[in-house]
Amino acid sequence: MDADNWLNYYLFNYKYFNMKKILLLLLVIGIFHQVHAQDVGQILAGSLDDVNRYADAYLRPAGEGEIFNISRGWYSTARVHKPLGFDIAIKSEFAIIPNGSDNFTFNNSDYTSFKLAGSATSASLPTIAGGNTSQVINVNTTVNGQPAHTSFNAPNGLMGNFNSNQSIIPVSVPLPIVQLSVGIFKRTELKIRYFPKTTFNKFDLSIFGVAIQHEFTHYLPFARRIPFLHFSALAGYNTMNADFKPNFDASSPVQSSNANINYKLGAFTLQGIASVKFSLLELYAAIGYSTGNSTMNVNGDYTVTYNTGNPPPNNTVTTTKTNPVSLSYNAGGLSNTWGIRLNLTILKVYADYTFAKYNGIEAGIALGIR
Repeated sequence: MDADNWLNYYLFNYKYFNMKKILLLLLVIGIFHQVHAQDVGQILAGSLDDVNRYADAYLRPAGEGEIFNISRGWYSTARVHKPLGFDIAIKSEFAIIPNGSDNFTFNNSDYTSFKLAGSATSASLPTIAGGNTSQVINVNTTVNGQPAHTSFNAPNGLMGNFNSNQSIIPVSVPLPIVQLSVGIFKRTELKIRYFPKTTFNKFDLSIFGVAIQHEFTHYLPFARRIPFLHFSALAGYNTMNADFKPNFDASSPVQSSNANINYKLGAFTLQGIASVKFSLLELYAAIGYSTGNSTMNVNGDYTVTYNTGNPPPNNTVTTTKTNPVSLSYNAGGLSNTWGIRLNLTILKVYADYTFAKYNGIEAGIALGIR
């Protein structure tokens, strides 16, 4: 993978699949997907505070959206399996980026080495969920005691690559999930999401999640008299850890021999679930709370080249920056889910919509017995 993809984000629109995007989706660590490496290299030319401030604002829809994604999708009914009954589900979660998250306000006064080119002192720039921009940002710093400078075009957002129907295409942060659910004792079910640490070319990925769902319909006198009505509670925790080792071509202004991008995520959810089963059709709803934290770190040693304005051979100067980016996002809040499921003997097909800070869409299929 060349430098043009080293800080790419897997935020994508489900309407525009191709094999490359599917691969990145399955690897999850493709969280860095549309930023040009030259721009990113120049961003690293700023002070560490400026680099992290800009990256934090630009990547926030990813850092927060995936927390909501990974905490969802544990259930599609309030009913639980009988002991040793089980199902295996394959599903996909989409956290929809809320309005206003497609841009952020860049103020010159917030940065020491970054300044907007031209006379403006403030501008609205795209996040990864935004569109295109022609804004140029100047970088002025000091290297080895001498002034150094460069400039870069502010990175575009994902939606700048789509030329039609942009206003009606929901921008989403996707997450594929495989999940096993098994009845462990009466009215209680254990759910597991597990993917051992595996290397795909330059990607390392591991996922683990566990949840307990307990049906308490029998505790409610009125519910015992309505056989198609069910209630349960669920608590779940999910983690994900991914690493990516990028390459840089010789023309890039940033070089590294030990570059590593790390993404970690942990999220907890507590849900109260109700479902109504009518023969083949089942309706379910839930209300609950989710919270979590994600971190994105660019680790390694990066050599950055600047211009000095002096005649050759002193027209450039270099400096090395170690572990230049360290981002942390916290997100959480109440959620309300509404879904529908079709029960076809051992095959279950379902979909739901969740209202939250980052609204969500889920679709999946499951094979199960008992």
